[in-house]
Amino acid sequence: MLIMLIVNLFVSLFHPIELNSGTKAISQNSEGYESYEQLKEVEKEGVDYRIRYENRDTSIAVFAIHGGRIEIGTSEVVEGLASRGNYSYYMFEGIKSQDNGILHITSVKFDEPIARTLARHSQTMISLHGFSSEEKIIYVGGRNELYKYEIKKALTKRGFRTEEPRADLRGEEPKNIVNDTLLKQGVQLEISSSVRRSFFENNDWSRGNIENKSTVYYKFIDALEEASSEYKRDL
Repeated sequence: MLIMLIVNLFVSLFHPIELNSGTKAISQNSEGYESYEQLKEVEKEGVDYRIRYENRDTSIAVFAIHGGRIEIGTSEVVEGLASRGNYSYYMFEGIKSQDNGILHITSVKFDEPIARTLARHSQTMISLHGFSSEEKIIYVGGRNELYKYEIKKALTKRGFRTEEPRADLRGEEPKNIVNDTLLKQGVQLEISSSVRRSFFENNDWSRGNIENKSTVYYKFIDALEEASSEYKRDL
């Protein structure tokens, strides 16, 4: 009996518990689903997630594939920039009451058909992401060097701190959706949680306050629109 208890304890320590949430269980230490096909077998559109997009036949598209409550603040930037520049846009948004992080599909594996189709019909794109940090920092990655230059210049002019991404956030993989464009390159912005919270009044990104944008948010949108306009002129 004692031996069995020890064996069971060993198994529980070294094998992650699985979430019994649908036909395919996801281990607790997983970053999320491996594909959209896997996700939609478990999660329900309109209840757990939603997709918002519009193809405006523009050379630049603005994406947030981890929008809504997955990486809070990214959808709001897409809304603001797409409206300001009349750009094509796409948002995959977590709308669950909790545990929206499970909806995260990595940029390389993100294969939702509408997203990939819109990316491939756009000359280039900005893909908005978030990472957890109390530093006010924005990593500017991706393969579009000219667009990156214009974005870093515009953000720096307005007091934002930009840096070269760390290895896991570079956004340079050819299969990353940000580079699945006509130019085979785009810009991936990784925005710290500290910066994203500052997009909202009183640094409050709760559901009840998400519509109340701060002056920091509008400065950020101004910077991206200026950079996008300069980029188009440079071509």
